[in-house]
Amino acid sequence: MKLPLRNLILLFVMLAAAGMAIALKPALPTSEQLQTIDLKRIIPQTFSTWSTLSRSEVTLINPQQQELLDSIYSQTLDRSYLDSKSGQVVMLSIAYGGIQSKQSQVHRPEVCYPAQGFQVSQSDKSQIDTAIGVVPVRRLLAVQARRSEPITYWIRVGDSLAEGWIGQKIAVVKQGISGKFADGLLFRTSTIGADSNLSYEVQDRFIRDLLLALKPEDVPFLVGGLGKR
Repeated sequence: MKLPLRNLILLFVMLAAAGMAIALKPALPTSEQLQTIDLKRIIPQTFSTWSTLSRSEVTLINPQQQELLDSIYSQTLDRSYLDSKSGQVVMLSIAYGGIQSKQSQVHRPEVCYPAQGFQVSQSDKSQIDTAIGVVPVRRLLAVQARRSEPITYWIRVGDSLAEGWIGQKIAVVKQGISGKFADGLLFRTSTIGADSNLSYEVQDRFIRDLLLALKPEDVPFLVGGLGKR
């Protein structure tokens, strides 16, 4: 029985795509390559007017269970910084995954916060003007009982800052086509306070100061191609 022309074309496209995927499949990063990434080295403990607080001085809630974090990410970093100028505290969380795949990829805060009992009442696109350029970010407001936590975050996949779930998928495909295996990073800042606008202003200043404090060669690790301009 002859197949309709349309089905033949679809079959050809699927076979071609499969062959291309095999041909362009990049090599997995080695354990030695992953070990060259050291978040504690890259992110300074003090910079500008910011200094790290000890864990006993502040309670930092991570909305992802440790077992899940260990299964998804190669490295994580959680710190709280005090601004000596304003007295504001910013919580920083960075999660790095050396391999982005269907089973192992950066989790968006919109998913992991509700899973731990938070209500996310808003989710908006925004951007931050920095010395290296405009960084696209997303703003969230997570609430649990009396805890109001405004959040600013971005996700890097390969060389791109991925906007939205579809953006993550597209970035992974682009990296594969270019012959590179996509790694991924979640950069998240948050503060505790009912005034979201004030919190976002504080977080923006923290992010600007941090990017300026990094070594030039480490900036692309956080923001991808934006840091290479």
